[in-house]
Amino acid sequence: MWPGNCVRSDRATTVVATDLNRRHDPMPSSPAFHHPLPLIGLQAALRPIVRARLRSTRGDSATGQLARALAWQWVASKWPRLLPSAAAMASDHFTRSSPGQQLVAATHPDGSGWTLSVAFHERQGARTWITHADVRQTSGVHTLHLHTDCTAIVDAPLVVAPPRLLGSWVERLQLVDGPVAVLGEARPVGNPEQLAQFLAHVRSPDRRLPIIALANRPDTRFFGVDPAGLATAVRGLAHVACLAPDVADEVAVQLGSRLGVVPGAARIYGAGHAITASPQYHPLIRNHHASDNSAARAGMFRRVLCQRICALSVRDRSERPGSVCLRQAQAQRDL
Repeated sequence: MWPGNCVRSDRATTVVATDLNRRHDPMPSSPAFHHPLPLIGLQAALRPIVRARLRSTRGDSATGQLARALAWQWVASKWPRLLPSAAAMASDHFTRSSPGQQLVAATHPDGSGWTLSVAFHERQGARTWITHADVRQTSGVHTLHLHTDCTAIVDAPLVVAPPRLLGSWVERLQLVDGPVAVLGEARPVGNPEQLAQFLAHVRSPDRRLPIIALANRPDTRFFGVDPAGLATAVRGLAHVACLAPDVADEVAVQLGSRLGVVPGAARIYGAGHAITASPQYHPLIRNHHASDNSAARAGMFRRVLCQRICALSVRDRSERPGSVCLRQAQAQRDL
């Protein structure tokens, strides 16, 4: 069922230690991180990449502890030099730096949550990437925030993708978007009941994430993109729905042809705007290589959609979840 929670696997998150020998260039500073070496400030040159805010259905302490443990596993897989001891992980404040990398972790002053901030300099590039992960409990509900920024470098290629930590949170925690579960897989919409649930979700004022609606061509399973791969790529940032051809026709009747789903293309129903608002808030993204069923073309379209979803996530979201942690880090340095 569309709004129901999906049974998740209990398999442990695999941690693969990767040797990231960062070059010994000084890491550019940002409003979040201050390297002990003299650096050029780049506060005005930060570019927002990803913004995510998710809510858990569970308010028990185990949920917050698991979210925090998954964040440390993510650090271990990418920056093993920054990983602290078990005792340091449980401390209220921890900082560590290595060439081109820096980490700050701290408990909120009121004890309501915990924040992890990581900055690293590209090994073969000129950018610095900064990610903030925040786990907090308010009114018995856990909310998870994840923000990623990078320094804006003109004429330098940029590959945009959500941090893997976001996927780990989706897979291991029971997260919801309004009444609907946040999943890492595409939902099928192929019968009247699923259609009703899909339309209710599209129209819901409680929805905070966009919905990517795909439709296959009659007598084929070609959606223009691999739905499973797309759902994995945008998990935590968007829902993915696969509409049967007859269902796609009915969606056009219910919502109007300007908001219909076209086979081989992707309709993105934006969040925060009524379905009756301008169609510009619910764009149709066409696959210009839809006639080519190759995996390479499908992968190209998936990257286009992923970049579009990441861009949508940063609109009108200026809160920085790492601010509590970073204020504490600054106060600690000032002592």
